[in-house]
Amino acid sequence: MKSIQVIRTGVSPYQAQNFISQEREMVSSVPSLEYRELDSFSKGPAILITNTHTKLSSLPEGLLAQTKLIIHPNSGYDHFGKEIEKWRNIPTIIGHKIRAQAVAEYSLSALFQGLSELPQHIQWDSKRKWNRNLIGEKNVWVFGHGHIGKILSDTLAKLGTRVTVVDPFIKDCPHTHVNQWKEANLNEADVVISTMSLNQSSELLFNKDFFFNANPKLLFINGARGQLVEEKSLREFLLSNPEAMAFLDVFQNEPFGDEWIGFPQVWKTSHIAGVENQLDQKILDFEKEVLEDFINLKENDFHSHYEKQILQNKWIKGILV
Repeated sequence: MKSIQVIRTGVSPYQAQNFISQEREMVSSVPSLEYRELDSFSKGPAILITNTHTKLSSLPEGLLAQTKLIIHPNSGYDHFGKEIEKWRNIPTIIGHKIRAQAVAEYSLSALFQGLSELPQHIQWDSKRKWNRNLIGEKNVWVFGHGHIGKILSDTLAKLGTRVTVVDPFIKDCPHTHVNQWKEANLNEADVVISTMSLNQSSELLFNKDFFFNANPKLLFINGARGQLVEEKSLREFLLSNPEAMAFLDVFQNEPFGDEWIGFPQVWKTSHIAGVENQLDQKILDFEKEVLEDFINLKENDFHSHYEKQILQNKWIKGILV
């Protein structure tokens, strides 16, 4: 079989310095594959490994024409929506399962921290009092019921939480479900957790209208996409409701700036929700699995096996969900 070149278009800043060498070694272990970097591709069939910063329109001329597969292992894919014509006919495999657990646990960490900070007793406290809020007593709204949203919703339900799922693209789920937040009483939500992808239906969903109707003691968590939130409206909401809190990992403009100075009830992190200690290895394992299947399976079998992970199958009524 003729050799296929595997081309990495770029790495993310959270990845280790030796990641490229590890990836090269992994690719070299798969028969019929040859690892190349973007500036050294040659004529012939190619497989691309991309990330959030990859712009298909900026790739070297002729590369996409010979690309047989795109692997997008650990990043959001919303930016691909604007370049549909570039990858429409190229099977594109997304690695939801790599980051889903990490982002779900980020949201849970924020939830626990926001509700009840664990006290530290330097000496024995004979009163044994704790001003504590139990998650099981809260009404949590999870926006999005994809890989991340499912983990969160199911976990919270097992803790006794009243879970409401907001997702216009699913027909049913094992929890209370509404298509749009306006279909239910938003003021009843003690906690709102955003897990949605960014598209034309979700952009700036958390806006002035949303926060006007929100619980004045709302705990708001966004580890999904910055453009889901109209930050000016969130800041106005927080200024007017000092008992409200927000945990933000993503922002409209990154890195975040001085506009967030003076908000003690806001906990900010630097787009790290999907980062964890074993991330690089999980990416390599996922890539190897996809590459081996692409080489060894018949085309129809490959498409069937990755049906839920092929980006082309994420289009619903003209929206990339």
